[in-house]
Amino acid sequence: MPIGYAPSKVPSSISCLWARDLPLIAAAGANTIRTLTLLPEESTAFFSLLESNNLYWLADFPLDGYYDPSVSLSSLREKILNDFRAYASRYQGQPRLIGYVFGDEVTRNYSTHFSGSVSDFDDLLTGAAAVLSEIDPDSKPLLTTAVRSTSEIRGAVQGLDFWNWNAADSGTFTASVEDVKLRAGLPVLVSAFGIDALDATDGLEDEDAQATNALYFIAAMENAGDLLGGVYNSFSDEWWRAGEDPSAHSTDGVSEAGSPDQLRNPAWSGIFRTSRSEIAGLDSLQPRLVFQTLANLWEGRIPAEFTAEGDPQLNSVTHAATGESTAAPGALVLATGTAMIDTSAASESSTSWPLHLGTTSVCAGSVPAPLGLASPESLTAQVPWDIDLGEQSVVTFRAGRASNPASISLAQYAPGVFPDGVIRAGTTCSASVANGVRPQEILEVYATGLGQSTTEDVTASINGTPAEVLYAGLLPYFVGMNQVNLRVGEATPASSSAGLVLNVDGTAGTPYSLSVASSTVAYGTSLAYGGGEIVLQAGAASESATLGVEGVNGYCGPVLFSSPSAPEGVSFQASTAYTGESAVLTVSAKATAPSVESGSLVISGRASGVSSSRVTIPVTVLPSQGEIPVRVISGGYKSVSLARVDWNGRTLYSTIGGGPGRGINIISVNPSTGVFSSVQNFDTWEDETASTNIIRYLAGLPDGTLILAAIADEGTYLLSQDARNAFAILFGSTAIESLGYQESWALISRKNAGKPI
Repeated sequence: MPIGYAPSKVPSSISCLWARDLPLIAAAGANTIRTLTLLPEESTAFFSLLESNNLYWLADFPLDGYYDPSVSLSSLREKILNDFRAYASRYQGQPRLIGYVFGDEVTRNYSTHFSGSVSDFDDLLTGAAAVLSEIDPDSKPLLTTAVRSTSEIRGAVQGLDFWNWNAADSGTFTASVEDVKLRAGLPVLVSAFGIDALDATDGLEDEDAQATNALYFIAAMENAGDLLGGVYNSFSDEWWRAGEDPSAHSTDGVSEAGSPDQLRNPAWSGIFRTSRSEIAGLDSLQPRLVFQTLANLWEGRIPAEFTAEGDPQLNSVTHAATGESTAAPGALVLATGTAMIDTSAASESSTSWPLHLGTTSVCAGSVPAPLGLASPESLTAQVPWDIDLGEQSVVTFRAGRASNPASISLAQYAPGVFPDGVIRAGTTCSASVANGVRPQEILEVYATGLGQSTTEDVTASINGTPAEVLYAGLLPYFVGMNQVNLRVGEATPASSSAGLVLNVDGTAGTPYSLSVASSTVAYGTSLAYGGGEIVLQAGAASESATLGVEGVNGYCGPVLFSSPSAPEGVSFQASTAYTGESAVLTVSAKATAPSVESGSLVISGRASGVSSSRVTIPVTVLPSQGEIPVRVISGGYKSVSLARVDWNGRTLYSTIGGGPGRGINIISVNPSTGVFSSVQNFDTWEDETASTNIIRYLAGLPDGTLILAAIADEGTYLLSQDARNAFAILFGSTAIESLGYQESWALISRKNAGKPI
């Protein structure tokens, strides 16, 4: 329960707390949870979270509400069993339900609860077991009851499957275990172990004592050998135990006895410490020392997000398609911020998103939001369908820690089309300002914020002219997405800046920009090249260039490529591309190609009956034979930390600084063709294998091979004598022998040709 709330009234944000807590419980290594109060009737989120976290459930059916010392339990038997039947029937067949804890320490001070004999309670337990058998005879849940003292364990009560023993205040636990073994007659689960972290003497928190006590209990349980196991005392602090008077809580469950910090004697018994966040009821959690202690004991791995510094920060929550501040139930939204998850994650299913990704969750209003994508800086979530309209606060949780709240306005509908979300029906071609639509054309529109509206609820217009809506509905295989199929109106006027507007039940969406082409104008193509100059070497490996391929005036289809103009010896290859896609061209220069400085390779895109288009790619061809000026520059750390190689006046390679390229950089040149290789970098400052790799590389080069070598930053710290000898013997380097720390060194030489060039 949140700080300041009583257990008598479940907070409206309870499902958000489940989304916060159950992933943490699973990440902490637990396999089962026990709930001490009746589960609210609408608990879909609870079972969804049990499933996604692979957790099981031990459900309490408390009898506190029936306590009346003037009335015998036998006289209440029928009412209690009927109520239990109604509660258990609600969860019939629930695969995550292990069993029920029927009553909590009823026989402790029995006379203060009911008149009559304790045997009446045993008879009630037998009746409860019969109810479970009646409801689900094929897979009856287990039945237990919780006791505090070992003296309350009364052998094998008929219908009871095991005893639930609260051992939290058993001072001599080992001796008590032996007593339990003699009395039980049934298996025994330790239903509560561990102590409050509050030191009653000085009123301060004592994490060390809490952790030490937990170790004592665990050792005793493991030594006992035949216990079913143990349930730690509580997951998070039990602030609801604060104060002595339960009536000091208002009808909405919030304490009226003062601020939460003034509440007396909270039970600080949790593995996780609770602290207030900016929104009441959505507290933050942090692991206590006892969690670290248990992890160390069982050699568990502590998730990184458990120990990450600082709370997650939430900057904004906006409509995922339009970026605006208004969304609708069922719509997709984008939350931006920092430190919202430790490692990026995505839902494994596109049809059903979980209420958490790892230990990250989102609470919108008081409802957890399904999460599809998560990174430290952004979350994609679906607005819950059952959320209230109006201004709502949104909070994210990372490993229990709450972010600051952000707000979003929620309307019944907020239609918004995704970028590139207007597609020509039956194709993958998008409609846009660059490639507009034509009258009578059929479009598929992908949007969010239309709720569960159908064809009858949606209207559309393009450039102010009505478009015929052929279909509207939720996409069955994608969370939060709507599809609208429409036909562009025959009378829609041509325009270079039209807008598509969706309207749901009188709510108009944000206009989506596109153009409208006249039905009489010719189709066309458009090519775009955004890359830089392509540098080739005659006879060397090819280079690639990527072209953007788009239609014009509504064209959607294949595009073929040709080259009406190219530098001598330069050619390209490319497969057929389709509008809306990218085409990759492979460009090469023959060995006989002459040198070219900033030449032009012209590419034409064409299709049958469609106007063609052209794009120019700048190309330089470097020679591989003849008189070629070559320059190699080295700058150690003491100078400018530079390594650079120039070929025929063009820079092949350049690196500055102590990062990539640090150490010795080598380009080799084939002695027969004059074709240079890619750069080989050997980080002889940090990589212990670098010297061995240098020796292997140099030994493998054919005689006569030219190398262009230079140090950047530092290249001697891990440079072995054998590697120095390889440069000296194979390439005639003399300076390599005396090269010092952080000094510069450059070399142009042929293998086994004597002195360097």
